[in-house]
Amino acid sequence: MTFSDDTLMAYADGELEPAERAAVEAAMQADPAIAAAVARHRALREDVAAAFAGILDEPVPARLQPPRAQAHEPAPAFAPVASLAAAREARQAQEARKAQEARKAQEAHAARRRWSWPEWGALAAMLVVGVLAGKLAPGGAPPAIAGSGSQVVAQGELAAALDRQVGGGHGGSGTDAGAVRIGVSFAARNGQYCRGFAMGSMAGLACRDGDRWRIPVLAEAEPEASGGYRQAGSALPAAVLDAIDARIAGKPLDAAGEAAAKARGWRPAP
Repeated sequence: MTFSDDTLMAYADGELEPAERAAVEAAMQADPAIAAAVARHRALREDVAAAFAGILDEPVPARLQPPRAQAHEPAPAFAPVASLAAAREARQAQEARKAQEARKAQEAHAARRRWSWPEWGALAAMLVVGVLAGKLAPGGAPPAIAGSGSQVVAQGELAAALDRQVGGGHGGSGTDAGAVRIGVSFAARNGQYCRGFAMGSMAGLACRDGDRWRIPVLAEAEPEASGGYRQAGSALPAAVLDAIDARIAGKPLDAAGEAAAKARGWRPAP
């Protein structure tokens, strides 16, 4: 039995009816390809959620908050009295408007094309790049991240550091707010190599995907008491630590393991 991508995405979102959900689960047990497709949809959903984990906790800027009511404006002492007939007519008119709006919403929902997770992922990648690029490369420097389809990838100074620096290495002078600091490196369960990093006021995890470094999670780095930022790996944000725990296979790479992975261009060992 085969299922469309929309059906598998709806299953990953928990939106299927019980009978259809049971059919998908039975197919997943019988067909590894269907199980792998569902796993990809779930992983993409988790990556999108993790990418916004730090952003959603930030306070709303004052300029975007609604204006507060003036303290000197007195509240009315009594509500106006309306007749029973007028109240009934108003309620009936309101119910009629709600029914009409509900019908229009149903018609629009039926006509609207469902957005797939790749489409939502592409939108999320653009938003992440727009919000975080300044924090990763302050002072007008070229951005260190870019959107590629539904993914966020490293470029420029960050990509170069991920390619060449050893763990614990620093990509610039101690006073350079944009210098990249590389932390833990490890082999993931899927065979890819991943590296923790900090740059500017952000920290994240980058995993090698072909010829580029894909960034599944970024978060605000924890500052030191002096106002600077800690070395990568010494106090990574919880979102980055969770991403490492979910992916790491075995122990982190030592110096020899990093050197061997670097010599292979960070591609999986044969």
